[in-house]
Amino acid sequence: MRNLIRAVGAARCAVAGMLAVAVLVGGCGHSGPSQPGAAAIIDGTTVSVEQVQSQLDMVLNKEGAQVRAQLVAGHQLDDLSRQIVTLLVRHELMQLAARRAGLSVDAQQVSNQLYEVGGPAVASRGTVWDEQGYREHARDQVLAAQLGRKTLDTAVTFDYTTAATRSAAIHRAEQLAAAGPRRARELISADVAAKKDAAISKRVVAGDDPIFAASPAFGVAEDTVVAFQLADNQPWLIIVVRNRAEGAEPSDQAPDPNKIDPTLLEAIGLRQLARVAAEVGVRLNPRYGVWDPVNLKAVAARDEIGGFVGPLSAVPPT
Repeated sequence: MRNLIRAVGAARCAVAGMLAVAVLVGGCGHSGPSQPGAAAIIDGTTVSVEQVQSQLDMVLNKEGAQVRAQLVAGHQLDDLSRQIVTLLVRHELMQLAARRAGLSVDAQQVSNQLYEVGGPAVASRGTVWDEQGYREHARDQVLAAQLGRKTLDTAVTFDYTTAATRSAAIHRAEQLAAAGPRRARELISADVAAKKDAAISKRVVAGDDPIFAASPAFGVAEDTVVAFQLADNQPWLIIVVRNRAEGAEPSDQAPDPNKIDPTLLEAIGLRQLARVAAEVGVRLNPRYGVWDPVNLKAVAARDEIGGFVGPLSAVPPT
């Protein structure tokens, strides 16, 4: 895919974007649930407004008056609440994904994870967790890395084209989704013929390109259109996923799975939660915004969603 997929800077941003909501003060769906007191509903499981408020109060008390004042002055309390909702939703999705994949974590694995970050007391500073909450987060991290490793034998075959801006990418993605499978391929083939950065039937095995495996292309089902940007200085990718298959053999040039950065494996695993979320549904209370199916987080408004995800129309317009 020319220099897009393997751009190191873009790769780092893509991985960081999946993991960044853990930090308290950072640099940077579906319709809401009708159940009273629900902040979010995931496959019938409720994250309550009380849970979110309780964790918010804990964070503000833990971090102290100075941080509280900074958050209030910066009008960031709503952002912090959305971070908390994001992590609680991801936790529920991870439990579903782990059960489906038959994954489990023992106490020693969690202890090892905590040891790598200096223990829960140190690691929880400046985050939305207390020590006990960070232990649960560490468990989810181990599960995510396991899920990422399990995904390395997944191959995705797709057609793709590119756009220079978010609005152009979303417009193109909507056009391709409405066009249906056959016409969408014809439209991308025209881009290929016009010498644009586009291709038909591009196949990537996750184990061959773990960085790209952490992108939204690996987080959607077959016959889905997804548009996203790997980094601010990169063109937008508009991808039509044609096939997704497990049991694929990575090439001889694939990196040793045992030497892949655990953080990258975690990002690949987190990306798989997008498919679970699409199947079971994530509904947010409008108080916390809307669910971003591209970046797997709560955002304030629909125009903050990190791109586009939608199915190919079964009945394209005539």
